[in-house]
Amino acid sequence: MDAVASVDNHLTYSVPPLGKDDKYHVFVSYSSGDSIWVYGLIRKLEDTLPDLKICYHERDFLPGKTIVDNMVDCIQSSQKTVVVMSPDFVRSRWCLFEAKLSIFRDCMVHKAIIPIMLKPCTIPIHISHMTYLEAEDDNFFEKLSQVLLTPNESMTPSTLVHYQNSVLYEGKTILTLPAVNDESESWEPGKYSTSSVPDQLRALVDDAELYKEAIEIINNIHPSRSYLYSTCCKVIFCIILFFIALGVFAMLMGSIGTFCAPTIIYHNVCLDLGYLIIMFLPFALISLIFIPAICTIVIVYKSKTTKNISQEMTLKTGEANLLLMRASVLAGCRSKSQLYFVYVSLKECKQTFDNTFGGEKVLTTTMWEKAIINYSSDYACCLAKKHFPFDGREPPGHLEGELCFCQYVAARLKN
Repeated sequence: MDAVASVDNHLTYSVPPLGKDDKYHVFVSYSSGDSIWVYGLIRKLEDTLPDLKICYHERDFLPGKTIVDNMVDCIQSSQKTVVVMSPDFVRSRWCLFEAKLSIFRDCMVHKAIIPIMLKPCTIPIHISHMTYLEAEDDNFFEKLSQVLLTPNESMTPSTLVHYQNSVLYEGKTILTLPAVNDESESWEPGKYSTSSVPDQLRALVDDAELYKEAIEIINNIHPSRSYLYSTCCKVIFCIILFFIALGVFAMLMGSIGTFCAPTIIYHNVCLDLGYLIIMFLPFALISLIFIPAICTIVIVYKSKTTKNISQEMTLKTGEANLLLMRASVLAGCRSKSQLYFVYVSLKECKQTFDNTFGGEKVLTTTMWEKAIINYSSDYACCLAKKHFPFDGREPPGHLEGELCFCQYVAARLKN
C-alpha cells in the first residue's frame, strides 16, 4: 500500500510505488559547491516524506566502482533525476556529464528530469528545453514535492515538462558565427570577436580563455599588402601596359615600312633590314606576348589571393580545433565571413588513431594533430551542412547517421 504524507499541511501526497527495476524515487545531481543547500533539501524531503527513496553520490555511490559506472547505475535505478543548477554546477564538467547521462540513457525509458534553478546561471544545453523550478519561489518545496510524487506517466505541463527529444545530439550545429568584418574586401581574412563566449556555446565551452585563444589563432592571418588588390590600380596599370605595347608595336611597324630597302642610312650609319628586325624583335615579343601575360596575371591576382586566404583560414581553424575539441566542439570555415560550430565528441576517433598506430604515443599524437589541422574544419562544415561529398561509411563508425571524424579522414586520404 502506498505511503501517504502531508506537505506544509496543505495537500496530501501519495508516494508512488517503485517499479521492478527501481531502487530510488529520485537521484539528485548537484555540484559539491552547493552541497550544504542540497543536504538541507534532502533532509527536509526525507523528514517530510519518509517513504521517498532519495539517491545522491556522497551517500549512495559504491566504493570500488568508477564514478561513471556509479552514475549510470544510480540514474537508471531512479524514477526521476533532480538537477540542481548553479554557476558551480555549470562550471563542473563532471556535473554536465552527469546531466547528459541522465537524459541520453534514462529518458529513453520515460524517466523525468526536474531542473532546479538554485542560483542564476547559464542553463546546460542538455536541459535547456525544460521548464525549471525556482529555489527562491515561496512555494518551491510544495511544487517540488508535488512533482516528485507524481508518477512519470501522469506528468503534465502544468507540473513540469516531461522529457522530450534532447536539443543536443552528436553532429548538431550549435552556432553560425559571422565575421565582424564581413563587408570587407574579399582578399582580407575574416576577423571574429574574442570579447566573450557566445551564449549558444557557453554550456559547452565554459573556459573563456580557451575560446579566446582558439579564435585568436583564426584571426592571426596577415595578408601581404599590394596595390594590385585595388581594382582602380589594376585598371591603371593595365592601361599603361596597353599603351606601351601599342607604342612598341607602332614603332616596329613604322620602322619596317620606312626601311623596306635592303640597306638604309640612319645618322650616317648603314643598317640593313635584317639588323632592324633583330633589334626590334625583343620589343615585338614584349608587345605581343609578355605584356598581355602580365595583364592577365594582374587581373587574376586578386582571385588567387582570395583562394589562398580561404585555404589559410581553413588550416588556422583546424589549428584552433586542437583547443575546441576539448569541449567536444569543432569549428568549420567554409568562407571568410562565417564560422560553423558543431557539437561532436572525438574521443572514440582518437582511440581509433591510437589503435591504428600501435599505441606509439609520439607518432599517434603527431598524426592526430595533423589530421585535426588539415581535415577538422572541412569535416565540421560537412556536419553543419548535413552533406558529405563522398560515401565513407566503413567501420568503425562512431557517429550515428553521419560519418565520424576517423571515417572522414580515411575517405579523404583515399580520394
